[in-house]
Amino acid sequence: MRPQFLLLPTLLVAACGETPETGARGTASSSPYTADSENRAREDGLEGTNSGAELEAPRLIPAVKNQLDLMSSGSATSRENMTAYKNLAGDLVTSMQADLHRVGHADSGDFRALSDSIMEDIGGGTGTTAGPEPSKVPQHVARMRSLIDKYQQTMRSLADKL
Repeated sequence: MRPQFLLLPTLLVAACGETPETGARGTASSSPYTADSENRAREDGLEGTNSGAELEAPRLIPAVKNQLDLMSSGSATSRENMTAYKNLAGDLVTSMQADLHRVGHADSGDFRALSDSIMEDIGGGTGTTAGPEPSKVPQHVARMRSLIDKYQQTMRSLADKL
């Protein structure tokens, strides 16, 4: 009876094939990173590079720029509008930081310092004041535009290097 008992685990291991950790061809993974050499060659990917995720910030930038234009024109903004802007600006800053991390950009500290100032302008986290104080709107608009420009220039320079 023993040989039959050992045969079952041996068959199960053989049927399963190689494990996903080996990066063997045909293994399923939810990872967005390239794994096997066939995919790397076909997709022009590099081992361990992100193969499928797209950047998050570019889709948010036009809406934020539109809101910055409204804020800088001096038009009256409602509390609800400023709350929506605060949420959008927070999402944009977080997305920019994630994108830069995703592409492997090491921040010298300038981007982080500017993004921290922006988050402080708009009140930081949830449950706090909605948006910058009216007297500080011009300074906030300039900071946000500077951050967007810095992000876009960084992403362009990284794309040129590839």
